[in-house]
Parts: sequence; C-alpha cells; structure tokens
Amino acid sequence: MSSQKFTRFLFILAGVVIGAILIAGALQPRSITASRSIIIHASKDSVFNEMVHFKNWPKWSPWNRMDTAMKNEFTGNDGQPGSIYHWTGDEHKTGEAELTNTKVSGTEMQFSFKLIKPEAPPSTGTLSAVDTIGGTKATISFTNHFDYPWNAMIIFTDMDKLMGKDLDNAMKNLKEVVEKK
Repeated sequence: MSSQKFTRFLFILAGVVIGAILIAGALQPRSITASRSIIIHASKDSVFNEMVHFKNWPKWSPWNRMDTAMKNEFTGNDGQPGSIYHWTGDEHKTGEAELTNTKVSGTEMQFSFKLIKPEAPPSTGTLSAVDTIGGTKATISFTNHFDYPWNAMIIFTDMDKLMGKDLDNAMKNLKEVVEKK
C-alpha cells in the first residue's frame, strides 16, 4: 500500500470514528442516574435529619465504613445550602471528595459531588425522605452529566454498576442507624 493510500485510509477512518461519535452523541441522553430507596421504620423528620446533616454521615456512609481512617471536614452551617462535607482517605478506597449542599426544600436536599482524587467529572444528587405506608421512604441518587458529544461515552458507562453497591450500602446503613435510635 502506498503512503498516499495509507494516508487517505487514515483520514477516512478518522472521519468515520468522528462521525460515529457525533451520531452516538446525538442519540444518547446527556445524563445518567443511579438511585436507591429503602423503607425506614421512623418518622420522615428523623430520617431526613440524619441525611441532611453531613456531620451524621460518618455513622452511615459506606465510604466511611470502607476507610475508617479517612479524615472528615465539615464547613458551613450543617444542614443548610452551602454546607460542605470534605473527606480525604486512602487513595485506593475512598480517595478525596467533596459534597456540597446546594438546596434544601422540605425533606429533600440537592447536592453536588466532586471526586478530587482520583479525578472524575462532577455529579449532582438528591437525598429525600417521604412518608409511606410502614414508615419513611429514603432515597439517594447520583446523576452524571455529559456535554455533547462526550455523552456518546454513556454507551460504555453503567452508572448503576459503578454506584449501585455503594448506594445500596448507604441506604442499608442509614436504615440501621436511624432504627437504632
């Protein structure tokens, strides 16, 4: 194959790959979410109080239980928008991350999540507590947002597989802590 044909082949191949990414990006959603819920036999206010105050998280967070030596820092008015929970732990277990309370409405808190080490795109999430038969339904969710055309990579990202186990553990631990009170 001559160098001219090889160069033309490379340009065509690059065009096909770029075209495929652009088409996939146009067809894929711009965000993906993983969410878990559990019924807790306690009042909605008790459950939400445990969730909205970052200083309570070390008691039930799966990340604290994974790395009991991690250092926790809390800033701002805990339970209010603008409060921050920052942790630094073993880079192979929990790494370094930061959660920021961005909004509280009734018994729902919205937050932003930034994984600093290892670095990952920021995500957003929600914690909520709602009355249900038999107690309170507690829910935690994380959403990752992708700009076009990078949202084409959603094809290769299973958010539920990445976060599902940790979210399951968070809800089980929360239930255990709240129901013991």
